[in-house]
Amino acid sequence: MVIGIGLDLVDRTRVERALERFGERFVGKLMDPAEAASLPGPGPERGLVLAFAVAGKEAASKALGTGWSQGVRWRDVVVRTGPHPSVSLHGRAAAVAKERGSSGRNRVRLSLTGTLVLGEFWLLS
Repeated sequence: MVIGIGLDLVDRTRVERALERFGERFVGKLMDPAEAASLPGPGPERGLVLAFAVAGKEAASKALGTGWSQGVRWRDVVVRTGPHPSVSLHGRAAAVAKERGSSGRNRVRLSLTGTLVLGEFWLLS
């Protein structure tokens, strides 16, 4: 059963500009060190993977019904990109999911069209 659905659209170029401007400080706000270590090295691919992560994290926060409030932080939502993307919830995000009746199971889809990254997230029972 679906408990929550979240969608988010991110402009890849906007994420790339933020990465250029703020560098690792930007990454550190969004990701814990282990998640950040999974990013590609400097170059265009790093910005794209980060844009996918932002879209997935935003979609998950919307499916939880909290956004980035009620103690849910960016680092509580870990996005793994690649051919089979996945999201894991930690900390307050996992607690909110459980309060809403989720076992923690979820589905995520990340796609790119032009410069727009779409994140779709389903929180399941």
